[in-house]
Formats: sequence, C-alpha cells, structure tokens
Amino acid sequence: MELLVAADSLFLKTPDGKYWCKTIYEYDFWLRYLKVFEKVAVVSRVKSAELSEVDGYLRVDGPNLRVVELPSMSGMKQYILNYYLFSKAAKEAVENADCALFRLPSVAASMVLKYYARKKKPYALEIVADPFDAYSSNKIAQLMYTKKLKESAISANGVSYVTQFYLQSKYPSFASKYGETIEHFESYYSTINLPSSYLTKPRIYGNTKKHFTIVHTANSINNDIKGHETLLKVLKNLREKHYDINIIFIGDGSKRKFYEQMSKNMGIEEYVTFTGLLSTQQEVRDILLQSDIFVFPTKAEGLPRAVIEAMAVGLPCLSTPVNGIPELLDEEYLFNPLDVEGFTSKIIHLIDSPDELEEMSKKNIKKAKMYTIDKLELRRTEFYVKLKKLSIK
Repeated sequence: MELLVAADSLFLKTPDGKYWCKTIYEYDFWLRYLKVFEKVAVVSRVKSAELSEVDGYLRVDGPNLRVVELPSMSGMKQYILNYYLFSKAAKEAVENADCALFRLPSVAASMVLKYYARKKKPYALEIVADPFDAYSSNKIAQLMYTKKLKESAISANGVSYVTQFYLQSKYPSFASKYGETIEHFESYYSTINLPSSYLTKPRIYGNTKKHFTIVHTANSINNDIKGHETLLKVLKNLREKHYDINIIFIGDGSKRKFYEQMSKNMGIEEYVTFTGLLSTQQEVRDILLQSDIFVFPTKAEGLPRAVIEAMAVGLPCLSTPVNGIPELLDEEYLFNPLDVEGFTSKIIHLIDSPDELEEMSKKNIKKAKMYTIDKLELRRTEFYVKLKKLSIK
C-alpha cells in the first residue's frame, strides 16, 4: 500500500531527476512511514535547480519513495495569484490516493487535504505547530487556517500532535471529543529523530568560567519569528554590562544579511557568528557542544526540535512560554519573546550561578531522554498501523 503524505516542504529538482531539500525532509525522515507502508508518495512544492545549487543539500527520493510535484509558491500573495494552477495540481495529486497523512499547518498541504477529503477515504493529521502563531503576521491567514485546522482535526480519522497537551486543547480530535474507536484515534509524538547516542553527560561549569557562548538554532532565517532581533539586543545589553559573551546563530535565509547588518549597527558584529545552513544533525550537535547556554526567544512553535537537541547535550535553555515549550522547560526559564531585559537578567544570574547551570544541565538531559527514537517510534508506528488497518478494511 502507498501512503500519500503532504507537508510544508520545498524540494529542488535537478536535471538528473533527483530531489533535494535543505534540511529535515531527507530520505531518512520518510523511513518512519516506510516501516509501515510499502510505498510513500510525498506531495511537495518543487523548484527546478542546477546541480551546483544543491551543494550541501540532502537527498529526498530513494527506494519506495516518489515525489508528487506541486508548483513552487511562497507566501499568501503567490498562492492567491496562482490559485487555479495550484488547485489543479493539488487535485491531480490525490487522484489515485487511497490513504493519506497531512502534516499541518501548511498552506500547500491544506490545499491537498481539501481535495483528498472529497474522496471519503481514510486520512490522518500530524499537527506540528499552531497556525494562530505561525501565521500571526497575516491576520486573514491566521484566522482562516486556525479555523481550518479545528475543522480538520474533528474530520480526520487520526490526529497526532507534537505536544502532549497544548495543541490537543486548541485543536481537539474526534477521538478526544467523542471517544476513541477503530475509525477515530489520537496520539502524540515529536517530529525529532534523536538517537540515544546524541545525549551527553551533564556539564560542569565551575566558578572560574568567564567567557560564555550563547547559541540559537533556526534552520530558516526568513522572518523574526525565532527571535533573532531580541537576542541581538540581549547581547548588546550584556556586552555593555561588560560580560564576555558571544552568540552563534545556526541557520540561513533571506533575513540573514538584515540581522548581520543589525549587529553592525549595534556595534556587536565581532561577537556574532552566523554559521549558515547546517544540513546534518551532527553538524548542529558539534556547534551545540562548543556552546554554553541555548537561548531561543521564539514567537511560534509546536514542540521545537531545536530546544530538545540543545537539552540533549546538556545545555541550559531559556525560551518562551509558546505552545509546547512549557512541556520542556520550567516557568522560571521562560520569558515573553520581546522581553530583552528579562532574558538579560536571567543570563547574568546564571553566569553568576554555576551550580544552577549544572542542575539545569542534568534536568535537561533527563527530559530529553523522553524524546529519543526508541521511545517516539513506538507511538509513531502504532499510529501509522491504525491508519493502514483502516485503509485496507
């Protein structure tokens, strides 16, 4: 049986017919579905590219996996202007599908779901973020996709959430409202693929440490949702207070140059490093291991992989009380995304409290153990098996 999966993804297609992605959706990601389904068809926006453009990218296609192409659209304006073209492609994508899974929120995946739902065939959702936060910069999209997700969660046969509590409370499934049955079921599990070998021993800081490296991870730097501006302001505050601190930003995107210029305007550019895109989990881990504190002033998340990966290597973490993050970190380490003074004061407090840093390191590693592959895979597989059984009834 072939499972159709639609996600918020953009692949590059080279002249040799191969597909590539920047991060996350490489071939290994899709193995979670291939363990249950014989074949997987991934519906994704696709853009043509030369081989030179995919240097450092990850291969998407492989055995028993094929890509179903949608036009390459970006932003609500493009979708509106090319609505007919995209709708036609979405309708054709589901034509022969008998079983499907949609990773939401996603403008593209929502369009595909619209046409698939008309087939009256079984399908499930993986809710990976809150559209109310994800589309906060566009009020029309925010209201529309929040409403759509609430409706979709009730209509789907199965719904899984990246959070254990938060997203469930906002977007309840049929199973949670009316009871679980063979035809309606619910689960929760993170998107992350975290091997047990990724975890480290707790860190030791000591009283003599003077220089600290703050690290921040956001694969796509295309807006300020992940809090880059807040963190740059925090660094400026800390440097002005004579704390020897630098920041490493992992990730790349259209606003990277904007933030690099901002750091220059603030006079802190020599203490700021942008690594660019790091495609592999190991590359990210190497940077995390070199750092001392993870700070993530994000405005919109589901359950961020970035925080879990930082916790797994024993980094003390500061973030925001957004969506599922309070399921990971204690309240005292969460601040409003724009609270520059709050983040600044807490970092100073931690620098002066090595014992607390070491205790945070221990607690974070213990929490991260809950998100290793061996634990998450059991729930994922059980969820996919329920969908498959429903599809072959």
